Amino acid sequence: MMDNMLHIIPYTKEHGKIILSYQMNHKILEADRKYINIEGDAMNLEEANLAFTGIVNNKPIFAAGMKMIWGQVAEGWVIASSDMWKYPLGVAKAIKKDFAKVAKEHNIKRVQTAIRKDFIKGQRFAEWLGLENEGLMKHYGFDGTDQYRYARIF
Repeated sequence: MMDNMLHIIPYTKEHGKIILSYQMNHKILEADRKYINIEGDAMNLEEANLAFTGIVNNKPIFAAGMKMIWGQVAEGWVIASSDMWKYPLGVAKAIKKDFAKVAKEHNIKRVQTAIRKDFIKGQRFAEWLGLENEGLMKHYGFDGTDQYRYARIF
């Protein structure tokens, strides 16, 4: 896979460990770095057929997926290194394409996520994926920051 092309493959905890060990993909998200447990967080995101990784030249640059919470409700997530900005359109299209496909294939009715109040790019991306802002969750973040709850009903 040494061709500078973005390849999408199933997510593994090894991909997550690599991505989480890089610098974050946005300056605002660096505040969360000290709360990341690379080994545990990467492993906790692994759920069969609900997550995928974007690889360029054998290097994971982003991963995205869903983690079932209960019933037909899942928490959506994305982790990415700053290398994802070299392929922003490909990364965005891959996430959007597989987001709805995974939800429908697994009969997921609600996907929700939390996004820092000060992370405007993240909010715009969630809205582009079809998620709606359901309100502000005060003192919800790792560091006590306010975050918005976004969700999409399928």
